[in-house]
Amino acid sequence: MAISGISRALHIGALTAIFTLCAGQSLAQADLEALVKAAKAEGQVQLYSSPTENVPKRVGAAFTAKYGITFNYVRLSSAVLLQRHAAEMEAGSAGADILWASGGLGPYTEGALKRGWIEPVSQAGLPVVKSGEFPRTQMRANTAVIQVVPFIIAYNTDRLKGADIPKEIRDILAPRFKGQILLPDPRSSDVYVAFWGMVLDKFGEGFFAQLRALEPRHYASGSPAVQALAAGEGLLELPTITAAMLATKGTRGPIDQIIPSLTTGLEHEVVLTARARSKFPNAARLLANYVMSPEGNKVFNDDPGGTTIYDAGGLPSQYVPPREGTGAQSATNRRELLTKLLGF
Repeated sequence: MAISGISRALHIGALTAIFTLCAGQSLAQADLEALVKAAKAEGQVQLYSSPTENVPKRVGAAFTAKYGITFNYVRLSSAVLLQRHAAEMEAGSAGADILWASGGLGPYTEGALKRGWIEPVSQAGLPVVKSGEFPRTQMRANTAVIQVVPFIIAYNTDRLKGADIPKEIRDILAPRFKGQILLPDPRSSDVYVAFWGMVLDKFGEGFFAQLRALEPRHYASGSPAVQALAAGEGLLELPTITAAMLATKGTRGPIDQIIPSLTTGLEHEVVLTARARSKFPNAARLLANYVMSPEGNKVFNDDPGGTTIYDAGGLPSQYVPPREGTGAQSATNRRELLTKLLGF
């Protein structure tokens, strides 16, 4: 009788779990259908995007094909994008319903939330979030991560071969790399601050003293640095990303990449303009839901070097999410410290 009772309880438990799952799926589908209907009534959406041009073009084509909603976008660097969004919100006229941006968004979104400019993605009622499908690990305080691109080390394949090629970040401190390491100025982008901040957290200031002793070459930003690498002005350039390396390799020549097991990355995030301020709030929420879903996220990340946020196994084994400061001042202090440690 005891065994029979246990079996009956297990059977009831299994049926309850199945019922709960089916009910959750039905609710999520109903939520999505209601959102699609509301978004179609608006008919269009306006995006400000920092990823390279091919990403919004590809996602926009797929989104319009799926939902019949006109997709408009403006591509800007993340810093300019946030400045424009802030200026427009101050003026009371939102130019974008949704943003895709990268590089330490915490300070901006904290201030924007206090001013009523944005809506936290976690509280936007997105079906992909309410259903639990979107990975919690990719949810930030006010945003959601939709792309993770690990930072790499690029090297000149004509001048560096075999066992001399470094495998990890610490390997660049070898004496053979004196005068041969090319560094973009960390003041040119907060993404560089994230990378070197991770190095500082892991290895301390001693790493930077050794790096400065190797007399690295300084460049204004990432593009001239990787181009100089291809031209033979050094052996290594870091940090960079696969897309930048491949773009230069395709036009200028002999470079390739090392993906360290310990690294951080460029993370693109979704930011939603507050519904009361947005011209097309439902279409914006539908677009956010799309790029946060497995289907749309695959479209978003269909480039070399990217990995969908549903495939954590595609990341380096010791990948560390970029760490932000707790406010604008702490982020500024960190940038200034790293700029000094790198010898700029």
